[in-house]
Amino acid sequence: MEEIINQLKLSIEDEIFSRSEKKSIKGLIGEHPLDGDQLNFLRSKIYEIANEKATSDNYPFILEWIKNANSALLTKTTEKADAYFSPGDACRNTIINQIMYAINKINICVFTISDDRITSAILDSHRRGKEVRIITDNDKSLDLGSDIARLAKEGVAVKMDATPNHMHHKFMVVDDSALVTGSYNWTLSAAKYNHENVLLTREGGVVKSFIKEFSQLWSTMEDYK
Repeated sequence: MEEIINQLKLSIEDEIFSRSEKKSIKGLIGEHPLDGDQLNFLRSKIYEIANEKATSDNYPFILEWIKNANSALLTKTTEKADAYFSPGDACRNTIINQIMYAINKINICVFTISDDRITSAILDSHRRGKEVRIITDNDKSLDLGSDIARLAKEGVAVKMDATPNHMHHKFMVVDDSALVTGSYNWTLSAAKYNHENVLLTREGGVVKSFIKEFSQLWSTMEDYK
């Protein structure tokens, strides 16, 4: 694992992710195939390394490097998607990790947010200058324990539907490259009691479809008041 991390760090230093560097990383993984936990750890390290090196000037390269680095981790024994389930912390931790390691942009479209741990991660990213936008349901924002008012008060951009129907989506797109979606509500009870699921994928076509849906909803929803 340490050898792979070192190779990743070297590949970002000169702002060129060469074919030979990608081949070296794939070779290391081929010698020692990764299990799911190791793959997730390395993906988190990719965002951590990128976040340390990112500036306003090199942002296009950083996004491309993230894409190439994630691609280098994929072999015939790995997949572009991972599934997580609750009760337990797996779903919540996946959401929080993606928020924490965002480089520039977080687009959240969820029915409700009342889990303080997730809210704290969102606020931390917002305070560190990440672009955070949230679309949520107008009725659920009034629930006891909802964190929407707190998020909006802190300056996070929030929009919601203003219809008798529900905005029932539960998805997030990070840096236009990673999608988190599934049945999981962003609530404490979802982690402690409910049988829920989260899917994390970087499949380009799927991510683009959710980006399009978010953009369309953002253009039609009303600002939180």
